[in-house]
Amino acid sequence: MQRGSRLAARIVSHHRRTHSMPLFSVYAPDYTDADAINRRLAVREAHLTAAGKNKAIKVGGALLSPNEALDTPDAERKMIGSSLIIEAVNYAEARKLIESDVYWSGNVWDKEKTLIQPFVTSRQL
Repeated sequence: MQRGSRLAARIVSHHRRTHSMPLFSVYAPDYTDADAINRRLAVREAHLTAAGKNKAIKVGGALLSPNEALDTPDAERKMIGSSLIIEAVNYAEARKLIESDVYWSGNVWDKEKTLIQPFVTSRQL
């Protein structure tokens, strides 16, 4: 076994001891057409309400542009997508959770560019 594979195995082993279920990282960029922000804002309250009640979502939030969006209080801020860490039994369940979100069904998140990947951490979430 190569050194990188051994390290990955140790990280996964530690993760299993500290977390009850697998975690997944979700990168969900918004569509970039001119009406995308209007679709996001139209369903935002429903998305936030449902996400707030969903215990599978460990952390989540909006991705902002430009990269300097938080550098100063009056900096331009544009929501361009979402990032989440979710807990699910397996990849299929993680995908189902994302596809049941109003941002998915409301054509806010770009379905071709959304990524769901296994995620491990040494910290309890």
